[in-house]
Amino acid sequence: MLLRFFRINDPYRLLAVFILMVLIALGFFTDPAGTTLDELKAMVLGEALNSGKSLYTQVHTTEAPLAAWLYGWEEWLFGRSLTARHVLAFLLIFFQGAYFAILLISNKAQGESTYLPAFLFGVICFFSFDMLVLSPELIASTILLLALNNLFKEVEFRAQRDDTLLTLGLYLGMATLLVFTYAVFLPGTIIILAVFTRLSVRKTLLLIFGFCLPHLLLATAYYFNDNFEFLWSSYYTQVTWFAENRLSLNAMFYLSVIPIGYFLLSLVMLNREARLTKYQSQLLQIMFLWLLIAAAEIALAGNMAPHRVITFAPSFAYFISHFLLLIRRKWLGELLLWVFAGGIVLIAYLARYNKTDRIDYSKLFYSKVNSAPVNKRILVLDEQWGYFENNKPATGFYDWRISGCYFSGTDYFQYVVLLDKAFKADMPEVIFDPHQVLPAVFKRIPSLEKNYSKQGAAYYLKTIRN
Repeated sequence: MLLRFFRINDPYRLLAVFILMVLIALGFFTDPAGTTLDELKAMVLGEALNSGKSLYTQVHTTEAPLAAWLYGWEEWLFGRSLTARHVLAFLLIFFQGAYFAILLISNKAQGESTYLPAFLFGVICFFSFDMLVLSPELIASTILLLALNNLFKEVEFRAQRDDTLLTLGLYLGMATLLVFTYAVFLPGTIIILAVFTRLSVRKTLLLIFGFCLPHLLLATAYYFNDNFEFLWSSYYTQVTWFAENRLSLNAMFYLSVIPIGYFLLSLVMLNREARLTKYQSQLLQIMFLWLLIAAAEIALAGNMAPHRVITFAPSFAYFISHFLLLIRRKWLGELLLWVFAGGIVLIAYLARYNKTDRIDYSKLFYSKVNSAPVNKRILVLDEQWGYFENNKPATGFYDWRISGCYFSGTDYFQYVVLLDKAFKADMPEVIFDPHQVLPAVFKRIPSLEKNYSKQGAAYYLKTIRN
């Protein structure tokens, strides 16, 4: 019944997709796993930006600019509410699934006009609880879907226009202002266009210009405010490649074994049974190449986590929907769809409640600090994010990877001036200094030392009692 229901080309089928997605995600909403490290860092960064400080010049972070500003808007709208963020992430996932199905229908990418890809997309996006994190990857993948639509239009010979290529590059560039490693999609897109279209040098340059335009506008804004050095040193030179994975490859395989298995079956079925037009065959090859580009991005960037692989969802939904629609025995197709949806949800909830030792989510969360104060404005000179669970940031020294050079480089006059201005503008109530870098700072700024008393590895503002 479910497969037959979604085969009908009726936009109201999207309402059923929405309801089924709500039922799947209901357990994640009613019993959340807790605040992840990414969510806590987003809240803290949002609070720092909403305290009147500017990105990179006063808030020292390696976070991508659009992502950081989005964190500020989220904090302004929702505070530290996890539920609000999860609801918005859910709506974005639903929008992506619906948009992707409509994209396939409007481009006649399949033999049938069906909303089955929307349902499959939604199910795939709940293979792990942290897919509901309102992450830069989730927002950037939404922009990549817009880019994919333009790519389809460009491949269709009748629709080749310069503005399509310019907009395609612009979408890819905007995605990299959220997740810089998505720059991998630019050379991947150029390869796809070179294979399937008459790609000239002029069109290639137009695509690259569209990609660079958001970065040029950002750099220009910082340059005319004499802050380009902060943008360059905090963001562009700090992009991390081959970062340590937060979830092992074995754990990721176990979580995604069902969609991977169905994807491999779909390749076999499509090779044997598919009756596609030339244009549909081109789109199928494009979706396969798009999947390879997404896999290349994950391999090059590292930092493996379930929410990072959302770029796989469009290709998986596309191929698996093809596979299910090609099955001639209706009862078998129906059974396989139920096994697909039920199996993914079952594994996701087993992993969420730690019912399998194959998946270790511990690196997705921060370590709690039981001795931390409560409701203080603090500065942590380390990567111990647990201190911020019940506290707010003071000064703009958010990311220790950037801030550490200022505190250890007190022989440089400009660093001392930067530190002095930051403390005068926003004096922390408590400073945690596990690496003992403050004595060198106090030596350069003696007036600062007079305001604090040391207790263990922490410094307390003298008007504040522990």
